[in-house]
Amino acid sequence: MLKSLVDAVMERRARQLMEQVGAWLPTEGPLLDLGSGTGHLSARLERELGLEVVTADVSDIHVVGRPPVLIADGVLPFEEGTFSAALLFFMLAYPNDPAGVLAEAARVTRGPIILVQSLHSGRLGYAWLRLREFLWTIVAFHVSKVLGYVPPDAKFTMNTRRFYTAQELRRDVAAAGLQVRSRRERPVLTGRSLVVAGWILERDE
Repeated sequence: MLKSLVDAVMERRARQLMEQVGAWLPTEGPLLDLGSGTGHLSARLERELGLEVVTADVSDIHVVGRPPVLIADGVLPFEEGTFSAALLFFMLAYPNDPAGVLAEAARVTRGPIILVQSLHSGRLGYAWLRLREFLWTIVAFHVSKVLGYVPPDAKFTMNTRRFYTAQELRRDVAAAGLQVRSRRERPVLTGRSLVVAGWILERDE
């Protein structure tokens, strides 16, 4: 019963993400899902679009699909230009060097880098984002582990190091040698004080 409820929430989230960035997805794989989490998004991409997706994360908390390739900060264990696109969804708040992560994603990808990140502006958006991060990342992980939803040996690695504004995210994108080609934003709060931003990135040539 509980697993079904959580799965429904994760499937709804995956569906919303596909609706936001679906037009940017290539027609052929393989895609790299960097920071793949529970695996619901990758599984949905494979199931509905027939795309091959390689998942990668710093910890194995997958619930559906194949286990991820385990990675750490630094060089990704893939050859240059391996993937047709890279997906980085809600994960840049955690690594020590987000610009380095973006640069590595660009190295192993011959196509676009599709980035989705929550962005705040003003005190309300910042406070709401901090609260949501606490509930949906920290609390949700530990409750899921106690209830057996995620693997019992899963390690918590999502220590939030930053809460992005649009300007701060653009800075890290530029530091990685990338530029924003197109963007779509889904408001979470009125006044655009908190949005879920989808950006498609390409090399700054």
